[in-house]
Amino acid sequence: MDTDVDGPTANKDAAHPQDWPYEEKVMGWAAWSMDTGFSYGTDGKQDWLGDSGFNSAGFQPAWWITKGDRSQVSPALDAFCNTKDNCDPNVPPNCPNEDCYKQYWWNQSNTTWKPDCKTTCGHENIKYQTLISEPGQGHRLQEGTPVCTGAPSGTQVVASIPNGTPTWSDCGNTASAGNFGFRFFPDSDGHFEGKEDLHQVGGGYGGHYWYAHTRNADHLGGDGGPMAINGVWTLGQDLGWARVLVHLPDTGAQTRQAKYHVINTDSTSPDRAVQQRAGRWVSLGAFHFTGRPAVMLSNVTDDGTADEDIAWGSVAFQPLPGKPKNVVVAMGDSYSSGEGASEGDRDYYPETNYRSKLDDNARNACHRSTQAWSRQATMPGAPQSIGQLDDSLDPSMDYHLIACSGARTYNVLHDGVPQDNSRELPQIDKGYLDQNTSLVTISIGGNDSRFSDIFQKCLLSVGSGNCKDKSFDEGDEDKNVGGRDAKFAGQKLETAVPGIINEVVRPDINKTLLQIYGKAPHAKIVLMGYPPLLSDRGSCLSIGPLGLSSDSADWLNATASTLATAMQGAADDAKTQGVNVWFSDPTRDFAGKGVCGDPEQVHGIVKTLVKSDNPSNDWPWLRSYGLSAQSFHPKIGGARLYANSLERTMTGMGL
Repeated sequence: MDTDVDGPTANKDAAHPQDWPYEEKVMGWAAWSMDTGFSYGTDGKQDWLGDSGFNSAGFQPAWWITKGDRSQVSPALDAFCNTKDNCDPNVPPNCPNEDCYKQYWWNQSNTTWKPDCKTTCGHENIKYQTLISEPGQGHRLQEGTPVCTGAPSGTQVVASIPNGTPTWSDCGNTASAGNFGFRFFPDSDGHFEGKEDLHQVGGGYGGHYWYAHTRNADHLGGDGGPMAINGVWTLGQDLGWARVLVHLPDTGAQTRQAKYHVINTDSTSPDRAVQQRAGRWVSLGAFHFTGRPAVMLSNVTDDGTADEDIAWGSVAFQPLPGKPKNVVVAMGDSYSSGEGASEGDRDYYPETNYRSKLDDNARNACHRSTQAWSRQATMPGAPQSIGQLDDSLDPSMDYHLIACSGARTYNVLHDGVPQDNSRELPQIDKGYLDQNTSLVTISIGGNDSRFSDIFQKCLLSVGSGNCKDKSFDEGDEDKNVGGRDAKFAGQKLETAVPGIINEVVRPDINKTLLQIYGKAPHAKIVLMGYPPLLSDRGSCLSIGPLGLSSDSADWLNATASTLATAMQGAADDAKTQGVNVWFSDPTRDFAGKGVCGDPEQVHGIVKTLVKSDNPSNDWPWLRSYGLSAQSFHPKIGGARLYANSLERTMTGMGL
């Protein structure tokens, strides 16, 4: 060990710790832990410089009362090298081999070089001050679950390791129809730092996958950053049309921005973003390959702060006889995602319905449901519903549900705003629209029209007349619309809401339709409207001091009609600009079946929470009542009513 421990050469020993004796390792690391550049809290999440608790030491160092005591962590040379073992401390031996050192081996009684240890010895610094079974693993479980069977029928699977490699799991040796490899990027010293952050787990499909942390440019990722990692799967044969699926493991994969790049395809949008914690096979879409099929995934994401994992598992290629007849993308807000169209948690895709116990920022509440109306609907002449064809990977159907509960137009638009409750990319930037898309369904505009804010004011106005007379306050303004709603501050809702709908929402819906057309120029677009939500004047709504007056219920339903008219206008505006768009109005389908209807097909006030419900954020004005976000959204039967409207519209479109 260097004796000049506080001098400029003090850290040189750290360059070759494999040469240290055990005792020197213990004492040396206790006093001078190496700096790793990384800091992790007890919950497994990475800290950054300036964060509370940041400590990038490789080992938790001890502490000494004085700096001088710390510098004397090692014994003097003559403590173990003296006449008792034939050693001269003035001329320490420099032996070429083990046999030479044996003649100087210390075999005498104990020796002491710090008789006043209470003051001069180091004091341990315990990282875990309270009992904890094991160090935290962030959002990961301790181990993944291998999935040995169940690859999609008729597919060729490319694994994350070479064919025939032992996995040491129940899956045995790997079966792979191609190859997989990584690319790392050197830092300024020629070192490949990304390799430090690459790990492997005996879980996922076939019993193996890799994972690393997500990184953006500020966290050493970015284009060719030193912590950036690219993984590429390549099939061992050429294909024409094929569906590409990725297997997402049940652990070691939390990112909501995994962007897969499909290589050697003529798609105008070869990048497809995926929410990774699905724990199943997920389709990236159907592609026409013009060369050897391959897929690349990078750990670089827009939100990559190194506290979420991204995984490289297996990729499957399903040969198709040709382009699927129907290439459908379902976009939009909660009414399209299927919010409320679930029996509790049952029908939501799990990766769109969770809330981390460690960090609410890792929450996703997009609430994409298997019972969403776009899945329940049947294309004209099709033998099964869109959802059934999608689930069976039917060659005629390529379907993607990317709608998200809470979405506004700017959560859909290119380079728009990622959603607060999901950190998912803006929907157009998720990449599922291209020249092959044949149908796009979307409901959007309800949240832009301040649906939540209006219902808040009306539910709290029971017994006090008509809520249309309440005011639109400065706090009701949306910071993401460029101040276009500021002119309505202080006005009564009766004038403010229609003003916002016609002057802000209608042009933003038109902009959304134009952008969809720009990405999918051959698609027909169905803009789905919102029905009046209340039947029987909302007479059944009551919880504590909350409820609706009859006049308020009438005004709310009239406002729904105002929005429907504006949406029809936005569709008409887009038609004049060359967009193939139809407005589908479900009003008649919901007649007498809204909240308080018979049968009631729209939820009223729902107090039973699902996994991702966070009332203090979703409904801050009702937090004491613990309301679910499913409140005032269509039930499964209501989604079926929406499907009826879509089917009627598709028939009129000539699909």
